Amino acid sequence: MKFTNSISEAYIASGILNEPEDVIPQLRGEGITADYFHNYLPKLVWRCATKMLDDGRLHEISQMEWTDEIKGIDNGEVISFDMSKIRSEWAGFEFMKNHLKTLKSMYATRFAQKQLSKALQALEEGESPEMISEASRGASEGIMSILENQAGWKEAKQSAEEFADLLRAIHMDKSTAGTPSGVYQIDNLTGGLGSNELWVIGAPTSGGKTVLMLQMMSNFIKLGKRVLLFSLETEANMIHARLAANVMNLDMGRILGKTHEPLVKSDLIKLRSYIEDTKEGGNLIICDEDSMTLESVMSKSQQVNDIEGVDLIVIDYIQLVSLTNTTDKARHEQVAEVTRTMKQMAKRFKCPVLTATQLNDDGKVRESRAISHDADVLLSINEEGIYVSKNRNGERDTTLNLTLNGSKQRFE
Repeated sequence: MKFTNSISEAYIASGILNEPEDVIPQLRGEGITADYFHNYLPKLVWRCATKMLDDGRLHEISQMEWTDEIKGIDNGEVISFDMSKIRSEWAGFEFMKNHLKTLKSMYATRFAQKQLSKALQALEEGESPEMISEASRGASEGIMSILENQAGWKEAKQSAEEFADLLRAIHMDKSTAGTPSGVYQIDNLTGGLGSNELWVIGAPTSGGKTVLMLQMMSNFIKLGKRVLLFSLETEANMIHARLAANVMNLDMGRILGKTHEPLVKSDLIKLRSYIEDTKEGGNLIICDEDSMTLESVMSKSQQVNDIEGVDLIVIDYIQLVSLTNTTDKARHEQVAEVTRTMKQMAKRFKCPVLTATQLNDDGKVRESRAISHDADVLLSINEEGIYVSKNRNGERDTTLNLTLNGSKQRFE
């Protein structure tokens, strides 16, 4: 397979021919090189146009197909005719974004195919699994770099317009800064879970961190948002038991048959309604493998996002996520890499990432201070309530009067 999209390549080449002064710097800022073009003619347009621009011959790009550089090559007249056809396809900048995304996606696919072929060859040649794993990780990072939507900076005009859009959404459209968690006290302080944000819930063992994450998650589902949950400790059926207790106001012990009080008819009706609503909504995807690497979390998130998008990623919890390669990495460095990647995922998928961490007996995050550094919001559960120890865009050092209701799987 060639893994290319001729339409997108031709459209971007058309932009280069028609608006070279604007399009070429934009593409270069996005990291585009000749390698991103698979087809001969768009690659030729890119190489010739960038050379003309660098040589101070910008005006020649507007008539590139008639220059000696084009007409003098083999099949020059045919290429000149085809280049004129490509030039006529330009319909403005508003269509560039999707074509650029496709161009990157196709190049990333070709890059992945090449790297996987090298890994398979190395395996056949007897290289160690650790070496192959490290090579695969490098390939994964390379693919993510290719697919980045931005060049790493924004011009003043773009960033100012984004700020204006944010103000308009909050003060004119009356929308919130983020998606509500469903817990009023938390939303009142934070404005909800914002896109690009990493939220971390800390608690001692069995302190309620999973309960609070699922409570927030259930509100996203209620609002019709699409949620991806990585549950490394709890199986999917138990996740649904907890959600049903929270959403339907049912006793968790009765749902699981762990009390002397049996479920009554009204309880069964509520549970049936929960099951049907969950199936019909189709907004919850659960990965409940008990051993999951950071690389697989990233890969599955990308797959789900590519299919129908994702509005919230939940990972339960940080210390259970492993790395494929831990060679020469201390435990705190491993944990730091996990949280740093989670923050990158929030920016990449433009959705909040909600996770949890264990706390030491003194209430501090366990194993790595990078957890609190990377988090945009850090909520610590203790005997007095929920302590907002970090809130990047709002008030912090506040204790919310919320206590765990274990039977109903919620904080209230």
